Amino acid sequence: MKKILVFLIAVVVLIGTSSSAYAHSGRTDKNGGHNCSAKSKQKGLCTGYHYHNKKR
Repeated sequence: MKKILVFLIAVVVLIGTSSSAYAHSGRTDKNGGHNCSAKSKQKGLCTGYHYHNKKR
């Protein structure tokens, strides 16, 4: 019983951490960057052009 519980917890942790690693709604250029929308700037999420991956 304990082995099944440990396995299920491990699966939930792996699914929860790996699915949001590169989360973005889209509309990035070929380098993985884009300009912030006015709405995002108002919320303080970003200030201008930025990247969502390590390519530059």
